[in-house]
Amino acid sequence: MAATQPSRSSPEELEPAPPWGIGLALTALAYFLMVQFMLGVLFFLIYWVLLEPAQPFEMAFQRAAASGRFMGLANGLIYLFILLTVMAALRLWVRQPLGPALRLVPPVRIPLWATPFLALGLGVAIDAVTMAMGRPVIPENIAPLFQGQDPLGWVSMGFLTVVVGPPTEELLFRGLLYPALAARVGPMFSIYLVSLIFALFHLFTYGGTADQWFWIAQAFLVGLALTGLRARTRSLWPPIVMHMTLNLYATVEAIFLLNFRA
Repeated sequence: MAATQPSRSSPEELEPAPPWGIGLALTALAYFLMVQFMLGVLFFLIYWVLLEPAQPFEMAFQRAAASGRFMGLANGLIYLFILLTVMAALRLWVRQPLGPALRLVPPVRIPLWATPFLALGLGVAIDAVTMAMGRPVIPENIAPLFQGQDPLGWVSMGFLTVVVGPPTEELLFRGLLYPALAARVGPMFSIYLVSLIFALFHLFTYGGTADQWFWIAQAFLVGLALTGLRARTRSLWPPIVMHMTLNLYATVEAIFLLNFRA
């Protein structure tokens, strides 16, 4: 009788469960929202008192929300604070090396050097579809943050969108939430669910715009790419690099289209 061949599992199925559950991952996301709101209010009040004391509340808020310098620096510091405090809490919670637990390990199947090229291809494809649908490439509420030839404002926004934003969001969504869900409901369903949650969190970015659901759908597609890459490579590094590259592409594109296009 022929020997029975053992069944082969996919790399995603073989990935060990993380040393935390869904509850901790959701708590981290709730902390993310709470800190964003509380520190955002604090930074705005500081801005109002120090820089716009003669302006009424609504006028000062509108000016702050349209300032690349303020929004980039304030939100960049908020994201950095969240990143550092979540990592510090995880070091206390996780009783094993944190790098392997978060899958900060070399990727499999797709080399890390290929990730920026995948990101650029995705960015160009999204732009092509956006223009084919007659939509603006730059969301209407994002455009004021890059308009005007203000290098300090551009650097501040780059600090937020490229340096601290992607690692923080990847830690929360693909580092904590995805593996906790995958261990309970499987990788495939988790990819879609994490991408949906990731997209809905962008209501705080695009909410109130005329095309908000178009941008949320776009964020969902980006989330699918990031979470699928995390599942495929069994590493958090590729989605971090892809996210940083996508945001760099979008930041440079916004600066160019809004200030230098003839």
